[in-house]
Amino acid sequence: MDYKNELIEFNKTTFYKGLNATFSKIAVKLEIYLDFLTDGKFMKLGLFVGMDKMYRVIDIGHFLEAMEGSHSFHFSKNFMFEPKKMHFEKIDIKILDFLSRLKVRRKYSSSDYDYDSEKRELYTSEIDFDEAECEAFLDYIWEDLGIIGFCKQADKFKFENDISIKIKIEKKDSFNLLTVDYSERGDFEPLSLDFKYIIFKDKKLVVNIPVAKRELFINLYNFKNGENIVFFRIEQNENKLFQKNFIEKYTDEFKISLDSAVKKEMLSNSLISKIYFDIADKGIVSKIEFCYEDMLINPLDDVSAKKSFREFDCERKAISELKLFGFRESTKLFLLDDAEKIMNLLTNKLVELKKIAEVYYSEDFKKLYVKSLSGLNLSLSDDGSVIHMNINLENVSDGELIELLEAMKSGKKYYRLKSGSIINLSSVESSKFIDLINSLGLDTNSIKDGLLEIPLNRSLYIDNYLREHGIENLECDPRLSNLIKNISTSEDADIELDETLLGILRNYQLVGVKWLKSMASYSFGGILADDMGLGKTLQVLAFIVSETQRKLPCIVVAPTSIIYNWKREAAKFAPQLKVLVITGAKDRRTLLINMSIEFDLIITSYGALKNDIEEYKKNMFSYVFVDEAQNIKNPLTLNANSVKSLKAKCCFALTGTPIENRLTEVWSIFDFIMPGYLYDKNKFINTFEDPIIREKNTVKMKELSNMIKPFIIRRMKKDVLSELPDKIETNYFPEMTEKQKKLYVAYYKNFKDELITQIDESGIQKNHIEILTALTRLRQICAHPSTFLDDYDGGSGKFDLAMEIIKESINSGHSILLFSQFTKMLKIIRDELENSNINYYYLDGTMKPEDRVIEIDNFSSDKEAVFLISLKAGGTGLNLTKADIIIHFDPWWNPAVEDQASDRAHRIGQKNVVQVYKLLTEGTIEEKIAQLQERKRDLIGSILKPGETFLNSLSEAEIRELFGIA
Repeated sequence: MDYKNELIEFNKTTFYKGLNATFSKIAVKLEIYLDFLTDGKFMKLGLFVGMDKMYRVIDIGHFLEAMEGSHSFHFSKNFMFEPKKMHFEKIDIKILDFLSRLKVRRKYSSSDYDYDSEKRELYTSEIDFDEAECEAFLDYIWEDLGIIGFCKQADKFKFENDISIKIKIEKKDSFNLLTVDYSERGDFEPLSLDFKYIIFKDKKLVVNIPVAKRELFINLYNFKNGENIVFFRIEQNENKLFQKNFIEKYTDEFKISLDSAVKKEMLSNSLISKIYFDIADKGIVSKIEFCYEDMLINPLDDVSAKKSFREFDCERKAISELKLFGFRESTKLFLLDDAEKIMNLLTNKLVELKKIAEVYYSEDFKKLYVKSLSGLNLSLSDDGSVIHMNINLENVSDGELIELLEAMKSGKKYYRLKSGSIINLSSVESSKFIDLINSLGLDTNSIKDGLLEIPLNRSLYIDNYLREHGIENLECDPRLSNLIKNISTSEDADIELDETLLGILRNYQLVGVKWLKSMASYSFGGILADDMGLGKTLQVLAFIVSETQRKLPCIVVAPTSIIYNWKREAAKFAPQLKVLVITGAKDRRTLLINMSIEFDLIITSYGALKNDIEEYKKNMFSYVFVDEAQNIKNPLTLNANSVKSLKAKCCFALTGTPIENRLTEVWSIFDFIMPGYLYDKNKFINTFEDPIIREKNTVKMKELSNMIKPFIIRRMKKDVLSELPDKIETNYFPEMTEKQKKLYVAYYKNFKDELITQIDESGIQKNHIEILTALTRLRQICAHPSTFLDDYDGGSGKFDLAMEIIKESINSGHSILLFSQFTKMLKIIRDELENSNINYYYLDGTMKPEDRVIEIDNFSSDKEAVFLISLKAGGTGLNLTKADIIIHFDPWWNPAVEDQASDRAHRIGQKNVVQVYKLLTEGTIEEKIAQLQERKRDLIGSILKPGETFLNSLSEAEIRELFGIA
């Protein structure tokens, strides 16, 4: 399409000056002329328009049409109104808009107007308004009267929102005289049917009468006279109605003057209702008396002959209110014998009753009370092993207290004590205590002398519950308060650690160590559930080092793949600890267990523990730590039963995923750290798991959360590492499987025997290919023997550990880059990811550039996924900041290449801390390569030239060290 044929002038759009724009237009004034009650019409209106000089609009109808059509309107040779060049203020437009709508209504209305057709359509200089139109116009402009422009004649009118007149009542011989005096303003006339607007013509005053006063002026209008003072005679038998329908009605609206005789008469006619309460064998009794000066009337024994002065409406209301509370007639009294209704009466109904009657209580009735549990001043104390809860009820036996607790459990709304008093169990305040007491799982059989026993480990839950629900009137003795304070403020506690550890620990890790110590000091146990990569191992080691008074060894139970990681972390961060790894053959493990008392830290695997549990049962430990505690999430497994059989002062669990599939998983872990805290398994399922999972019960979900919260410390990377994202490197040392280990030993021995002779004969340089081949084959075995052996079926320890890291990371919402130099290894991992239904993407050096871009884009837009990348293909040219976890499955000769690969994620744009895991198989060539890398890292960066390999730069001594050649 040729734009030249479709051009629209911008100045013809509302964009040019804005919708309803007035800038650049000339301001024009509008003045209105009003008059009321002339020529039989309720109101007349005229218009004047102009700037410096005002001109009368002699044809309002045509002027309005000119406005609507934006046409010019001629006033005189000196003034023409041009809508395109001139504008009115908003209030003027509002008035003109009303008149335009009035013109339309009149044109199409079927009402029988008195005006001719020209007046009907406003083609005149004045508009006559009928009563309804007058009211509508005043309603429309009333709030804007202060800013409307009136011509000089109309300015004479005043407009007010209220009016006061003189009202006086005085006693005459046999009647009362009501005088209504409005002479101050003179005669008045209504401007609307309902007397909303009236006008005092002599004073040129228009008044908007408040709703509460309109009825008085309507009545007054019918009896007006020339003096503007009206007198009303009220006979004696009319006094009651007069008092109710006039004096009481208008006392607040007008200043009514009463002489003393009228006031006395009013008082003698006034009803005073009196209601008395007392107790009886069956419940509560009540007596009503209606008092008229010196006359008392019992409605259940009413023999009074005089009826004219009675306020029967008020009497009936008092009786009805009493019956609504549940009272029924019984001889000359009212009786209430329903306990729940008695409770309702005493708790919130008497307030309403006091609004219509004077209420009196007998002394016995005053002793009757209703209390919510919040008013019972519960108190807590502890004796070092259990908490004692005291429900402070006077003269209540243990048996009655048990019945009260049972009433709470069964959901009753109240409990009536034998003394007659009532405990309100339905109030908001009581419900807080009931929820607390029910959640504690109290054994009512333990009640003695009004005290209930609660396990000490419930103290944190109780404290958290009280603070969360704003409960303040529960007293704790100083000992229990100190316990709660010490745990709640554990991060402020002092801790004894050597300077080396203090320099290594990040602030959040130091907080974690203090939390462990606080929990351990009261034998509570807990779950260290920090996100993967935040140093749970380091925190535990620091805690063990700080426990200087410990006499018994600690034990760590971990998956086989990471037990040596624990050993190396201990050697690195806590070398003062004597560490024993219990693994190997059965006889060897038994021997090590028997000598374990001599060590500070025992490390073993879940598999070894379940086979050796009978030996471990003979020993006592200071602390038990289970790493990757999801291994005991199924309470029916041997893993779970074995660790729960260990005896220790305190137990801790370490896991980044305390719950994966079912709530019973967290129950199983708590059954290890604090048996019984979450009840037995069946009760836990009935109390929490079924209501939460099946019924989506958010109350139970919150209750469970509150129960476990004090015993779990969980920090996420995004929360504790808020600075410029770090790159945190962690080395894992998985152990090989048995078949893998045998294969490695055979190949290693063979290579070593062959290379010794060749190197001795011709040196390293001439055997470069043979050395590289040997190292590569050994590294393939460390990764997975299936990378070169098609019929191998013995598994891989490193492969198992990698899959554990991947699954936990994906479940925690992370995305992963996994690098390996062996494409066959990547394909083995890819097959396992497919079997596990984990999203993955793949990149190696054989992929076309366009396929490479598609794969990167797909990974970046996925939620959580694994990107499998050949190390050489992924070392450069990629920006993958979507990932925050990197796994180097096998070590590369040059650590700089690994760093480059890691920097695909750890670069500008990365908002999360990047966790780098290096998997180095325990006791193999990989471990020795890593040690050489650490020694040479600084040297490599400054010496190696581009393209030079790490292998080329190794000295003969270093190659001999790799193969253990003397």
